[in-house]
Amino acid sequence: MIDIIQRYWQKALFASMSMVILGSSISCQKDFLQVPPGGNPTVDTIFNQSANAYNAIAGAYFASLRQGLNWNGYYSPSTDDQLAGSQAFWVQIPGSVAAVSILGGGFTPNSNSQDMGSNGGYGNDGYTDNFQAIRKAYLVKENIGRVPDMSDSDKKIVQAEMQALVAYRYTQMFIMYGGVPIISKSFPLTSLNNLEELAIQRAPIKNVLDSIVSWCDQSAAILPSRWADNSLGRMTKSAALAIKAKALLYAARPLFNNATPYLQLGANNALICFGNNDPQRWNVALEASEALIKEAEGAGGLRIINTGNPLADYGTATSTPSNREVILAFKQQVPSSGGAGPYNIFNVVNFHYQANGAVLSSSMLENYYKADGTEQSWPGVGQTAPFSEYLTKFKEMEPRMRADFNGWEMQADNNPGDPIWHMNEHYKDVNHFGAGQPTKFYYKAGRREWFDFPIFRLAAYYLSSAEAYNEMGQPVAALSRLNVIHQRAGLPAVTETNKDKLRKIIQREWAIEFIQEKYRFNDLKHWKDSQIDKGIIGGPIRFLVFNNGGDALPSGNTNFGNAVRYNGFWHPRQLLNPFPQGEVNKGYLIQNPGY
Repeated sequence: MIDIIQRYWQKALFASMSMVILGSSISCQKDFLQVPPGGNPTVDTIFNQSANAYNAIAGAYFASLRQGLNWNGYYSPSTDDQLAGSQAFWVQIPGSVAAVSILGGGFTPNSNSQDMGSNGGYGNDGYTDNFQAIRKAYLVKENIGRVPDMSDSDKKIVQAEMQALVAYRYTQMFIMYGGVPIISKSFPLTSLNNLEELAIQRAPIKNVLDSIVSWCDQSAAILPSRWADNSLGRMTKSAALAIKAKALLYAARPLFNNATPYLQLGANNALICFGNNDPQRWNVALEASEALIKEAEGAGGLRIINTGNPLADYGTATSTPSNREVILAFKQQVPSSGGAGPYNIFNVVNFHYQANGAVLSSSMLENYYKADGTEQSWPGVGQTAPFSEYLTKFKEMEPRMRADFNGWEMQADNNPGDPIWHMNEHYKDVNHFGAGQPTKFYYKAGRREWFDFPIFRLAAYYLSSAEAYNEMGQPVAALSRLNVIHQRAGLPAVTETNKDKLRKIIQREWAIEFIQEKYRFNDLKHWKDSQIDKGIIGGPIRFLVFNNGGDALPSGNTNFGNAVRYNGFWHPRQLLNPFPQGEVNKGYLIQNPGY
């Protein structure tokens, strides 16, 4: 059966009601939440029956959960990895957010509050888009009680769903900006004439975190543990707990959990730092991730997929729609058109330019293990080796890498036997260097273009617990959680108990398991990774090159080596994103330091 949220996210989603129209190229018209009083439709007509109300619910989900996905055509599921030096995309589109941010001096406080693309590369999030999504969720929450043909219990669940969506957006802003204005209701359109009412100042990060935790607890107390198969894609108790646990994990990491901020903001340091290093924050984060695991694997019916076939298990967990490892996903079944595609198209087969332009960097390649758990030996900068050695080494790599990427002149392991998934078939006129092109999210997908972007997978909370246990000086417990994920990948168990060494292993597991799932870029910043400016985000970014330092060919490659393709930009100010200068100029927002 078609998931209810997917059913409302089809390509003429609100066409019958003159709302958002999702065509094959994702052109968006005004939806009902932006129509002023007296327009058609209105809040009164939308909430006069449940059929209309479900359109509003779906619209709130769509607006809230698309955060960071192909925003205004500038973003893709891998852009965080491009910004983190894990992949390259700058050659194909020199004005892309990745290119501008990596090569052109980093994120800038662009005057356009919604522009995160070519005109200055302001950031990897459209700041004001957050509040548009939040307003849609609050309008549903505040008006769902007016629907006559919906039970009171269903109305309460919808309200809990909407509050969880708000908490999700705030968690993402918390991670990227620090303290932000806290909005607890929708504002009527008449408020546009009262700027003082709308000019809400940034709240300290403690207040933002406390709000997220409170909202999630309230929602988790009401939301169901599971939905029927025809309602998959909606918020569950596990999803609300996952949002809370993610916020608390980032709160415990060194960027925020510190006596001093990364750069001084004077009297406003509380907007970017807790002002102390409190080990108890790791305990709180641990309790939250363990509570999520207990709920998810109990009443939630979720599990870590492990049948003993590592490539299939990881491929299923990341690619199969509505699989039992995914807590919450962005669901939209719309085909691409002309290569641009909607929010969740990242398919090299159909020449989606963002996928074909992304290739695996050497720094990320070196994170992956060989299938036996040992380190692979790749050429150093300036060294070359026969191309046959590249083929051998690639095939020796762990299953996750072979599911995530396809090597030159190879059949993609995630779609075995399917000729359209051979590299020669999707060798396009873009980046022909690097270790391979991305195939993640498309395990046995065949011709399917869209995928369910996994916003929260259960595996993340095993690693969250492992990280927290290790920081609390409990390595045995940390290993018990880490090895569930590490061994699922077909790798031998980790036995390291030294805290510092185990921290690096856990961070490496995050990088591998969640590549392209929008963790890596912010993880590096919140860990305050000591190598961040030394060839990861900033500094010399390396890629494999072929045929005496050039590009790979569809066939007939002779040798390969390693070379610096560009030098990335890094400045400590980029540990948090800038706010749009246009909003700062209004006088109510304090800009993050260094911008």
